[in-house]
Amino acid sequence: MQLRHPRVALPALLGLGVLGVLGGFGVATTSAAWTDDAYFTAQGSTGTVDLRGSSDGVDFTEADSTGTAVTLAAVSGLTPDTPVTRTIHLWNASTVPLALSWATAPTALLDGCVEVDYQSLAGVTLASGPDQPVGAAVTTATVTFRVADDAPAATCSGKSLDAVQIVVQGSPA
Repeated sequence: MQLRHPRVALPALLGLGVLGVLGGFGVATTSAAWTDDAYFTAQGSTGTVDLRGSSDGVDFTEADSTGTAVTLAAVSGLTPDTPVTRTIHLWNASTVPLALSWATAPTALLDGCVEVDYQSLAGVTLASGPDQPVGAAVTTATVTFRVADDAPAATCSGKSLDAVQIVVQGSPA
């Protein structure tokens, strides 16, 4: 094949070469743009978990560990027809909301003479309230003691319980 216009062929070849170089440079630039390092910063914070409990709603202590359980007053004079209910006051002194559950919750005491029923804490979440036990950071739960239905009345009626320790657990919600 012969070129009829050598003056046209040479600039065309040079133009294709320049386009090839520029195209290759563009590919290299695009590739480099996809592999650049990226850095970012963000602020983070920590939260505290501090669930407190009280048997009187005034004097709150830690309620979420075995060593610092809420102590309920002694129960005396239990009879089959007279259950005794105690109230536990709970305060989320944390900086994060807490979902509540019973951690230490005996269901039978005094060799099976006394049954213990706990108000459900399923779905109970306390708002954070680290400054004071008020509003959505506070709730109550009840614990009921009764002589078991199948307990022999002769040996179980009139029984008394010493102070009972209850532990409630709070997990970040």
